[in-house]
Parts: sequence; structure tokens; C-alpha cells
Amino acid sequence: MRGLETKASAVTGTFQHLLEPIQIGPKTIRNRALVTAHVPGLEKDGLVSEAFIAYQQARARGGAGLQISGSSSVHATGSVGAGRSLNNTKPEIVEGYKRLAEAIHGEGGRFLVQLGHAAASVNDQDAGRPLWAPSAVSSQLVREMPEVMTRAMIEEIIEAYAVAAGRVKAGGLDGVEILGAFGQLPAAFLSPLTNKREDEYGGTPEKRMRFLSELIDAVRAEVGRGLIVGLRMPGDERTEGGLTQADMEAFAPKLTASGKLDYLNVVAGTNYDRIMRMEHWPPTPAPHGLYVPLAAAIKAKVKIPVFTSGRVTDPALAEEILANGHADMVGMTRAHIADPDLVRKVAEGRPGDVRPCVGANLCISNATEGKTIRCLHNPEAAREYEWGPQKRVETAKRVAVIGGGPAGLEAARVAAERGHQVVLYEAGEELGGQFSLWARAPQTREFSRSVQWFERQLTQLQVQVRRNAAVTPDMIGELDVDCIVLATGSQPAPPQPVEGLDPDRIALASPWEILDQPPSGQHVLIIDEGGGRSGLSAADAALEHNRVTVISTDFTVGEMINPNIRTPLYKRLLGGNVELRPCEEVARAEGKTIITRNIYSGQEAKIEAVDTVVNWRGNQVVDQLSEAIRHAGTPFKVIGDCRAPRHVHTAIAEGALAGRSV
Repeated sequence: MRGLETKASAVTGTFQHLLEPIQIGPKTIRNRALVTAHVPGLEKDGLVSEAFIAYQQARARGGAGLQISGSSSVHATGSVGAGRSLNNTKPEIVEGYKRLAEAIHGEGGRFLVQLGHAAASVNDQDAGRPLWAPSAVSSQLVREMPEVMTRAMIEEIIEAYAVAAGRVKAGGLDGVEILGAFGQLPAAFLSPLTNKREDEYGGTPEKRMRFLSELIDAVRAEVGRGLIVGLRMPGDERTEGGLTQADMEAFAPKLTASGKLDYLNVVAGTNYDRIMRMEHWPPTPAPHGLYVPLAAAIKAKVKIPVFTSGRVTDPALAEEILANGHADMVGMTRAHIADPDLVRKVAEGRPGDVRPCVGANLCISNATEGKTIRCLHNPEAAREYEWGPQKRVETAKRVAVIGGGPAGLEAARVAAERGHQVVLYEAGEELGGQFSLWARAPQTREFSRSVQWFERQLTQLQVQVRRNAAVTPDMIGELDVDCIVLATGSQPAPPQPVEGLDPDRIALASPWEILDQPPSGQHVLIIDEGGGRSGLSAADAALEHNRVTVISTDFTVGEMINPNIRTPLYKRLLGGNVELRPCEEVARAEGKTIITRNIYSGQEAKIEAVDTVVNWRGNQVVDQLSEAIRHAGTPFKVIGDCRAPRHVHTAIAEGALAGRSV
């Protein structure tokens, strides 16, 4: 591993399997850490941009062994959205590949391009360009019926894959991965769920395998033996009528018998099923390494390397998987989004410094919405080119950060890392602000790892952390600092009054109060008009020992929450007998009964025996200090929720920018 060889040898074997090189086909990979395919949203018009290169290069510089692009288009009928991902139908993409190859290889890394066709799992086609798929089966997600492929169409698509692979070769990259999972075209042919054909490409398992076999042959013929050719495949589609684990254990040795594949990358799910579309990127609290058994089962059937993934965020777990022989490489993609230097830190004997991925899945949420990916608490992710490297200061300043929530923690960390002398003032005992409150909810308990990481970093950077130290306006002039970062956050907005509600009969609470001290034996009604996670996190915290009802005027309760997060959250809430009532508003209270009104029909309904109402309308700014700071003449910055209540990742990003600019 370039730049890490001597340091890795000092790890005394703790991560000897993770740091061990591996031969994948014709290429030597410097370690077993894999960054699997994902679309960062930095591609420009389907081509390699400088921002895309900077993003990928950061992970190669950090020591990742092998990186794979997100699914790239090979044909106009199977793209994943205009302007999103790489587009191999454009000949000019080769020049971008050359620049990317130079950047990755200059850092000692390896890079593959994933080749994909979305079959009937997207709906962004245009007039005269319907979706192409093996059979007239639509995805539950997009509900668009595809055009059934003829033999001529099949031949056209296979040729398109070969042409795309040839462009990767011409660009000097290390190979390709055929995306044969998630209901993409090869999987759609392979699966009985989506292949209802009765010709030579359907019916028996052998005939359903024919398209993928011919595709592998064509790609290998195009790139020769000098490049890697791999296959991403489902270990189980986990959908009724789909491919089972037994099916895939039977297919794997047949697909690899020709010797034309160099590895199998095993995942789960299909995008034809609305639940599995979301669950193959499982957020917290899904188990870590949950797809490892599928990879281990396939590995027992084949003679080539097998990759695994699925919430492997801890290097120690990756090491355990490899040591036990369950897989040959371990995908740690979201972990590398959270910390591109993961491998470098492990090799230097600093695993405790790795910024943890806590399964918030903001990266996945943005990707599924066609946005540039963001990480909950790594603000530099996908901003590498825009922000540039962080620089140490020549002259240290005395910096006061007021507020120990997410924005303040990051501002203090970055300022101290750059060489400033930093004091952090927190009004309470606990750091983390709202983030720490969210960590009390069962679905998001892993969030506490982020706060713990910040605390460790501030200790190492010798930041003075003063808890229970509320700063008042008359104290500003006594701080004796060169600049101030104001990060005092926000608090729940006052609830709108409910006609007839008697607080002696029905208690009023905020989501924060429910998260801090969940009641017991009550009927808790949550009026969720604030959006986001707070209201439903309160429901999550309360459901085990209370009856919980959630109403919202939105079309769907939790409408602002991405379906990737909402799916497991709904499982949790509905599995805990939480009643979800969208399109309703509170009309009035009558004793312990709340009368609601459907906002469209006007029809009224009753929610009886209510003990506590959480009337959640969002947050409001907490700022009693900016005027005093302005009057004192001390240079200052206002960041995070005390500027305007928004998302946690936005607050952390503003903290990073403040730390970079002081």
C-alpha cells in the first residue's frame, strides 16, 4: 500500500487480514478494503468531472484497496437518470477515464467501472424510448410497464455492454463490474420473478442464465485477460417468487465455470420490490454485516474471490469476516464516505480515530433522490474539489465556540486541528445537542458513537471543554478571545393552542422531553407538523410502554423522510402498534378526547383517552448573544440552528466552514 507499508507492519497483526494484498484476476489489490459501487452525484453530463476525480482520489489516498463506480449507462433504454452517473454511451468519456486512472493509480489504488442497465426499475424514459426488460413485469417502485425485448434487442444490449467495457479499457482503468443484482437487466433475466419468457432466454434456470452468460463472454472478449471482470449478484432476492439463496448457490458455479469472471460481489434484494429496493442499503439499526452469510454460502461453491458488504462499518468487523474466511474482500462503502482515510488510520494503528459511520444513510437518501451525496457528519464528503485541503494556520488565535451541539463540535474540532487554541462552552452537562437526544430513540442509538468520536477528538486536540457553562451577554467581554463561533442551536417552537385543551387533563410535551424521559402507561398523541425525524423519534422512544398515535396533515406520516429511512421506521412503528393518521389536523379537545378533521373532506374523527400531546411544529432559533458580541466588537460567526434551524449535516458543514475560516 503506497505510503503505508512500513506503518502497516507495526500493527502487530491486529488487522493483518484486512491489510493483506489480494490477487483479483490479472491485478494485485493492495488490501481487502472495498468501496463498492455508488453514485456520488458529481458526474457532469454523464462524464468524469474534476469533482468526481477529487472524491474518488481522496478515498484512494486514504488507502482503499479497490473502488468501483456507481452503475454507469451502457444503453439509452437503461439509464438511471439524465445527468446522473457515468454514461458509457458517450465516446468522449474515455478522456475522463484517463484522468481518473492517473489520479487513482498515482495513489496506489485500483478502480473499476460498473456497467448497468436498469431494466424496468426506473421510469425516466421518454417518448419513443420505453424501458427494455425480459418480460412485461413492472417494478413496484415505478409501475411502468416495459417493452419486452426481442432477440435483436438482446444482441444490441450485449454489444452495448462490450462497447462500454472497451471504453473503460481505453481509459486505462483496471476493469469492469457487471451489475447483475437489484433487478438490473442481467438479474431480471435470471430471476423467475421478472423473466416469464418461453424462448431460449427463459423457462428453465439454464435458459434464464443464458443472457448473463453471453454478456460475460462478450465483455471478456472485449477487454481481454489484462483487465478485471467481476459480477455483482444477489445472494438472495428475498422477495416472494424471486431468486432464493439455493438458486444462487446453484447458479454461482455455473456462471464461473468458464473462467471468464474474476470475482463475485454478493448482495441481496431486487428493485422490483418496494421493500427490498430500500433494504439493500440498510440504515441503523439493521445488523452489521447482515449479508455476510450469503457471501459465505457462495464462496463455498466457487473457486474465485467473493466480496461481501452490508453495514460493515467497523474495521474490526471487516477483519473478523476475512479471518473467518467468509469473504475475500469486504465492502465498507458508507464507512469510506464517513472517513476516506479509514484504511490509513487502521494501518497507522489509529482505528479509534476513524470517524464512524452510524447508519444515518443521508448518503443513500440523497443518492436515491438524484442529489449529490452528503454524509451526516463528514461535511467534506463530495466537497473535496469545492473545499480543497484543510490548511494549518501560521498564527494561532484564541477561539471561543459557544454551544456544544453538532455545529459547535465540528467548529471546535476543525479550528483546533488547524492549530488554534479553542475553548468550547456548553450550557449543559452533555455534548451533542439534539443529536444526543435522537440517540436515545431505539432506531438511532448508534448516533451516540458520533458524539463519542467528537469527544475523543477534542480531548486529543486539547480543546478546553467547559460543561454546565452557559454564556450570558454580560460575560462576552470577559472571554478574552480573538474570535467567537456562535452555535447555540435551537429549541422546540411553542405549540399552537388547541381549542378546549385543559393542561390539567392532557399534559403537553415536546419531542425532546419524550426522548429525554419517555412516559409509561399513557396514550401519547404526536401532532407531527415539524417534519423530519424529531416527532417520529419521539414516537419511537415512547411506543414500548405507551399507546402512541401520530397525526399529520401530510399525505404520509414522515413524508419528508426518505423512503430508505422511512421503511425500517414504519416497520418499527407499525410493528409496535403505533397508529399513523395522515391528512388530519386537530380541531379541538373535549376532555381527554381529541377531535380531528380530515383536511380534504372535513370529516371529523375522535382520538380518545389521550394523556399527553406532543404538538410538534419545528424548532426556533436560540440566540441571546449575537447582539452582545456585536456590541463588544469581537469578530464572530453564527452557524447551525441558531442561524436557522435546519438539518444536522448542514449544521456540521457550517461548523467545518467556520473552523476553516477563523
